[in-house]
Amino acid sequence: MIQETQTDARLESTDRQGEQDNDVTKGHTMKKTTTPAGRRFLSAAALASVTALALSACGGGDASSEPIAEETGPVEITLATPAYAGGGAGNPYLALIDAFKAKNPNITVKLVESPNDQHGQTMRTQLQAGNAPDIFYVTAGRGNNQSFASLAEAGYLQDLTDQKWAADAIPASAKNLYYDDDKIFAVPADLAPITELQNTTVLKELGLKQATTLDEVIEQCKTARAAGKSFFAVAGTSGANTGLQAMQLAASLVYAKDPQWDAKRAKKETTFADSDWKKVLEQIVKFKDAGCYQDGAAGAGFDQLFPSVAQGKVAAVFAPAGAVAALRAQVKDGSFDVSVIPGEKAEDTRLIASPGNALAVNAAGKHKGSTLKFLEFLAQPANQDALAKANGNVSITAAVSGTVPAQFPLLEPYFSEPEKKIVTQPNYLWPNSGVYDSLGSGIQGLLTGQATPDQVLKTMDEQYDRGA
Repeated sequence: MIQETQTDARLESTDRQGEQDNDVTKGHTMKKTTTPAGRRFLSAAALASVTALALSACGGGDASSEPIAEETGPVEITLATPAYAGGGAGNPYLALIDAFKAKNPNITVKLVESPNDQHGQTMRTQLQAGNAPDIFYVTAGRGNNQSFASLAEAGYLQDLTDQKWAADAIPASAKNLYYDDDKIFAVPADLAPITELQNTTVLKELGLKQATTLDEVIEQCKTARAAGKSFFAVAGTSGANTGLQAMQLAASLVYAKDPQWDAKRAKKETTFADSDWKKVLEQIVKFKDAGCYQDGAAGAGFDQLFPSVAQGKVAAVFAPAGAVAALRAQVKDGSFDVSVIPGEKAEDTRLIASPGNALAVNAAGKHKGSTLKFLEFLAQPANQDALAKANGNVSITAAVSGTVPAQFPLLEPYFSEPEKKIVTQPNYLWPNSGVYDSLGSGIQGLLTGQATPDQVLKTMDEQYDRGA
């Protein structure tokens, strides 16, 4: 159920509203914001990186200037999200919908789901065809096919800039990810740390403890193979999943050494090919050669990941941390947790965590008044907290206040020192989805032996240089 506003939520609301008058970098860049060191959850270097990244302005049409009528009669609106990781009827938005319906009995919210790794393309296709849902899941920035910025630029998203609650819902430290040319087109819902989701029962059976270096991971892969299991399962046919693994490795191999790498890439001071991103792809080849991945990994689909770790066939998969909640709920006789894949040295290990999960409103929707009322309901801190709890993720409130998520004990060291140990999700900062697409598909080539790290990195640089 959606919970009552707590003290943390009131603090978060105060923080959000009190930070609205910070400096803005004009032109075609994300909004520059500062916030007290004790209240932010993205590193200062990460914020500088985002600020430095030049993005094309998002147009979005004149939707914000059109009067939006209050709807009083029975109305049905549609909310589209990726399918719940655990399957079944456990979609965390259902509780939010029920709570909204209790307060707004004349508005019915119909939930529709699309396959997790196809949601972005599904929304784009429906928007182009004119039959998209009223409100739907997006991510921050413009670096993948679910990102809001390119959709807004094409005029598909409702401009939310004149909605005060939308501005209040964006923490000061995340404005860089959500303001584009001083405009708002999406509202963050929660924060999903990008992690290694583990079957801890399997680890115990294998006599393995948490690895602290990549060399230790390689040895653990060999131990798992000797016992007839695989350490990792990856969905080789899903660029979103293979790319997720690469970004986790990059957090430690690239951004631990150079937190401002993305800012330098934007200024053409470095490239993927001539940087430690090469180590990232070489590490994936090392994993393949050491038998870390399940048999047939290159041809595996996303739908095979969670059953494989739930059934104990593999020790770990790469997934947002919230997915562990579904496994814990559905596999009562199992034990699951999340951890962070280590760096070359233990002290280099970093966690990726950004408030990237968000919702946006269809600019062509027929029931904007009701849709905006629903989004405003979500934007209330107490409701964001409840959604994050249902999602198994970290609430915006908790992230801003520095609260360590109790459901993720192994992530405590990172949330305790966010300035040092948490990295912004890299592809949110890239200028187009082609860069991430090239990374994901390129890794499938690495798994089959049909591509080399140099070839993949060259393609990523070519895509990056296309710009927005």
